[in-house]
Parts: sequence; structure tokens; C-alpha cells
Amino acid sequence: MPLRVRVASIAGLTVGLAGLLSAGPASGQTPAPDAQKAKAAAIENMKKLKIDKPTLVETDNFLVVGTIPEAKAKSLAETLEKTLKVARAAAKFEATETAWKGKLTVYYLPEADDYKTFMRRVLQLQPDTIYTDFRAEPPLVVEPADVPGKATEADVYARLAGRIAGELLRAKGTGTQVIPEWLRDGFGRAAALRADGTTSNRYKTYRTQARAAVLNPKIGRSSTLADVMSGEKGTEILATSFAEFLAFGPKAAEFAKFLDALRPSEENPNPTPQIGFTALGWKDEMAVELAWKRWVQTGK
Repeated sequence: MPLRVRVASIAGLTVGLAGLLSAGPASGQTPAPDAQKAKAAAIENMKKLKIDKPTLVETDNFLVVGTIPEAKAKSLAETLEKTLKVARAAAKFEATETAWKGKLTVYYLPEADDYKTFMRRVLQLQPDTIYTDFRAEPPLVVEPADVPGKATEADVYARLAGRIAGELLRAKGTGTQVIPEWLRDGFGRAAALRADGTTSNRYKTYRTQARAAVLNPKIGRSSTLADVMSGEKGTEILATSFAEFLAFGPKAAEFAKFLDALRPSEENPNPTPQIGFTALGWKDEMAVELAWKRWVQTGK
């Protein structure tokens, strides 16, 4: 049977409203004084699911709340923290710059009925697909992480960590940059993979698969940026590889320039990735594509 895990990721600063993804302090900062309010809100929300004693694990940036054993909640929290650290560094967040206020409350609900009840009773939303509204007061994201196949718990934890990491690109600075889904999700997956360490089996397996997908696809030709940006099923690994190239590759130090170029301006009211490529010194998509494939082959 496929592993079905439902996750609602929410910053719990506002009592009575779960689902808030507004932000968390950079790792190492003093915990927000309203952390107790977030805990109280989380416990109150879980009572609406008739769960009076939920598991609750607190770290520097997260509150993990759910029905899983404490040891598993700690493992999830560790994955979230490791991935956040990698993603913040790659996205060039300043030490005092935050993507959300307070601590991000992660409601981890393995039972589908618990997830549906949470969505309907707490958020008053239909539990169909991911829902995000970062401009709301407070901003929020709710994600049903329904993972098919033979996914392990570690896979599910990494998926959630990557989803949160990807949102950092949209939350950075003014938050006005136009981040396409392939970049958001590709960056998030890459950050989660690299958080395991580039010598880990998970990362090595990914790199082998990415190399095959980029350079020797079954379709008989090398992959293109059009494939990356298509968003079609089966292109996820290409998006991960290309996003990793942008954020962690030879021009990683300038990745912030790429993100800045995606902010609308009078000159470019509808910025495209090509504007970002130009900011990094690539004159056209062909130049970017060649640099990407060279990096996949040689690491340079």
C-alpha cells in the first residue's frame, strides 16, 4: 500500500487559527516570546480533532505537532532544521532576515481523517490540494503531502522540508519576486537532498538519476530548459538538477542576483527567468543550457 501522509504546515502565532506560514527566526536566535501562545494554539487546534494530548516538539524554528511518537517528531524536526539551514544559506538570507514570524508550526497528521477534519474545522477549507496565501493576515500554507509508492518516512520528511524550503524563495526580501513552480519545488528538493550531505546514499542516487535524465534521456536527445520549465510529469528531477545548478553550482555566490531579477519593475513588469540568466552573465538560454550540462558532467 502507498504511504499516505497528510501534513498541514502552519505558523502558530495566532491562537485559534492554524495554517499560518508567516515565519521563524534564523537558527541560533533567541526563541520568540510568543512561542507559548503558539503551543497553546496548536494544542487547542488538536482538541478539535479530539486529540487532547498531541505530540509536540519544539526546535529553534519549528513546532512539530501531531499524533506520531515523540522520537519520530524529533526526527522530522531535525530534517526541517537541517534543510532550512541549507536553504537559507543558498538563498542568501541575512542572519536577521526571516521568511516568517515566530516559529513555524508543523501539524503532522498521518491519518487522512485527521487531516480532513483539521482542514474543515480549523481552517474551514476543503482538503483537496495545497492552499497558500502569503499576503493574508496572517499568511498561510496548507499542504496535503500524499506520497504514492513505497515512500519511507524519511522520504516524507524530506518532501515536507523541501516544500517549506522552496517557499523561502518567494518570502525573501520584498516577497514580490515571481518564482515559477519548477524553481520553487526544484530548489526545495535540492536543499533537502543536500541537507543529507553530498556523500549520502540519497544524494548520490539522485545525482546518478539526474545525470541520466539530463544527458541520456530515453527520448533520444539531451534534455532542454523547455523540458525543465514545462512542469510536465516526469520532469521533476530535471527541475531539481537545474535549480541545484543555479543555487549551488558555479554561480551560487550570485544566486541572489537571479532572485532579484525576478522582481517586477517598470522596465520589466513581467520578469522571466531569462532576465535572471542575463543578470548572471548568460546571454541566452543556449548558454545557460550548455553551462548546466557541463556542470552535470563535470561538477564545474
